[in-house]
Amino acid sequence: MRRFIVPTIVVLAILMVIGYAWAASIKIVVEGEDYYSIKPSMAKAPSQVASGKAYIHIPLRRPHATTETGPADDGNARFRVRIPSAGVYQLWARAHWYDACGNSFFVVVDDKPATIVGEDGTYQKWHWVKGPRLQLTAGEHIIRFQNREDGAKLDQFMLTNNARYVPVRAEKHTPEYIIKPPKNQ
Repeated sequence: MRRFIVPTIVVLAILMVIGYAWAASIKIVVEGEDYYSIKPSMAKAPSQVASGKAYIHIPLRRPHATTETGPADDGNARFRVRIPSAGVYQLWARAHWYDACGNSFFVVVDDKPATIVGEDGTYQKWHWVKGPRLQLTAGEHIIRFQNREDGAKLDQFMLTNNARYVPVRAEKHTPEYIIKPPKNQ
């Protein structure tokens, strides 16, 4: 009897720790169209297949990829998010790439240097792309997706402190973490 009690207690303790860690995980999901401000050439577009029925993008320019040397402008979308507790957060972006010359954004968090998100080889479909791991304090942060290549689209982005979580489909929007601009803007 005793040999069954000890393993059972150990298993229950492990399950409690896993359950606590899972309950403590934070997932902040922001729709592309929930920007605080947007600057051309970044633009919003409607879609029947994007999670919130819209997305933001750098419009495709013609001719595409013939003489590209970087962004022609600093078009961007700024998001203001409220981080509930300090920690390390993984950034994920639900993106749609046109091709190998339209498959990335710059991401700038607060006043930190720009990071490239994307450059993977999945084209012409919505998919999740892993971005940088970010050390964030509790409180408000500004996240800017900026023009790097034309033809890049953003449906959602997510911040999670669960390093093991990998999104596979559109995620449930979490508006409680998003700071909206005043109504008169």
